[in-house]
Amino acid sequence: MTIRRLYRYPTESAKHEQIKILFEEYFINMQKLMDRPSQLYAMRARGALLKLKKVAHQRGLELLSLYSPFQNQGKEPITKPQKQNHDKHRNRIITDSPSEQQQGQSEETKTTDTQ
Repeated sequence: MTIRRLYRYPTESAKHEQIKILFEEYFINMQKLMDRPSQLYAMRARGALLKLKKVAHQRGLELLSLYSPFQNQGKEPITKPQKQNHDKHRNRIITDSPSEQQQGQSEETKTTDTQ
């Protein structure tokens, strides 16, 4: 995964707070629906989810504007990606050649057979 450049600092916007409230509203109505099944609580829970879907999309666009180079043309990034040294073989254990490994395994099986 690449590290993206951020062009603006993230903030808790009004959409963020609205999502918190809508989640809470959904869970409250869903709990009431489980305790006392009724059409009213089902409709309220569904309504909260529909509102949540709309607000979540808008919040997603806000978050996209933090790192999208197309929406921030001409601006300097506030963070710069650091060069990472990825060495996928760094943790590999160096073993003997395959023929020596097979000989070592055959000697181990011989000793376990004799016991």
